[in-house]
Parts: sequence; C-alpha cells; structure tokens
Amino acid sequence: MTAFLAAYLNETDKLIRRKKYIVFLIIGIVICILWAVLGSIASGLIGQHGGLFIVLTPTPMGVLPFFLQILLPLLIFMGATDLITTEGTEHTMKAMICRPVERWKLYMAKLMAVMTYVTLYLTCVFTVSAVLNQTLGRALGFDALMRALASYALTIPTLAVLAAFAAFIALFGRSGSLVMFLLVVVYLAMSVLPVFFPILSELLFTSFLGWHRLWIGVTPGASRMLHMFMIVAGYGIVFFMAGSLVFDRKEY
Repeated sequence: MTAFLAAYLNETDKLIRRKKYIVFLIIGIVICILWAVLGSIASGLIGQHGGLFIVLTPTPMGVLPFFLQILLPLLIFMGATDLITTEGTEHTMKAMICRPVERWKLYMAKLMAVMTYVTLYLTCVFTVSAVLNQTLGRALGFDALMRALASYALTIPTLAVLAAFAAFIALFGRSGSLVMFLLVVVYLAMSVLPVFFPILSELLFTSFLGWHRLWIGVTPGASRMLHMFMIVAGYGIVFFMAGSLVFDRKEY
C-alpha cells in the first residue's frame, strides 16, 4: 500500500506540475467568469425585450454541459497520453516499472492521477460558478446548490470510465499527438453516432456522460437505473482490466 501511495502521489505531482494543466485550469475559471457575465447581460436583455431568447444560464448547472462534453474529455485524453504514451516513447517508463510497485498498481496510480486532476478541475468550476452566480445572477437556495454539487459528483464515475478507455488506447500508441488525435476522433464518432442510430445511445458509454440529469431530476424506474449503472460499471471494469493486462505485459 505504501508503494502504491508513493506511485500515486508521484504521478499526480507530475501531472499537476505541467504548466499546460495549470493553464487549462485558469482557462476553465475564465470561461466561468465570461459565462456568468454574459449570462447576466443576457438576462438583462431578456427582461427588457421579452422576445429575445439566449441560453446562457450563469449557474453551476449551466456551465456543466460544456465542460462535461468538451473540455474535460480533452483534458482526460491529454492526461492519459502524457502519463502513458509520452512516457513510453521518452523511455521514462523504464525507471518507473523498476520501482518496487506492481505494474497494475502503477497503471491504477496513473488513472487515479488523471481523475484527481479532473476532480480538482470540477471542484474549481463548481466553486467559481457558484460564487459568481450568487453575486451576479439570481442566488440559488441551499437545496439547489446541493443538487448541483451532487450532479458534479455524479459525473466522476462516467469520466473515470472515459479515463480508463483513454488509458487503454494510449497503451498502443507510439506518438502522443497521434494518440491524442485518435482519441478525439473516436470520441466525436461515439458522440455523433447515436444521433443517426438511436439504439447506440443505450450501448455506448459516452452516452452516459450526462447521466446526472437522470439521478437528480425525475428518476426512472429502479430496473432502468440498475441497467444504466451496470453498463457504466461494466465498461469501466473491462477497460481497466484490459489496460492493466496489456500494461503488465508491455515491454518498454
């Protein structure tokens, strides 16, 4: 356990210390500020011109879809690529696998490092957007804030599945930029396909990135919720087990 904790802290430190991740965190905060300001302006215009309709809700729930569907997947792909593909091509992985920690634990530490950054990012987005909403927008009550916080927390399991998928793909790449491009293309394809083939919305794990709406809003029946949970958990287990097996047998 000590060796795994040391590996996890080392991977997390490596990821967070990279300047581009700090820059993307600042970009996320700036987006929240702009969203809140534009939302307040739009609300004022709507109040003056009843026919005007602009969707810019300056609340934590208003900004969540943008980050959940666009920016966070991109950051997950970057993290998996940097910690797996890039370290493999730069031959820094050899030093890590020689340490007294099992390979599957090192692989898990890398995944947990990516998810730690994602959780930190979500925490910052929620905090900044909530504060801005309370000051610039219509203040939310305690219950509404708790529902928003629960929604943010519910996105973590599906993002963890996406991280496991990205890490699995990153194991087969020899170029970080190529792997990143492939992940983006595959993600876009999985996001668009359900539009043309609705049946895929029940099969592709990317369709469940916004499943917090089902848990927080009018919840479906228990059997359907169990069905969705089993699909998400199944994808996560398969991606992690496949990735850890490949990582265990991969030569660096």
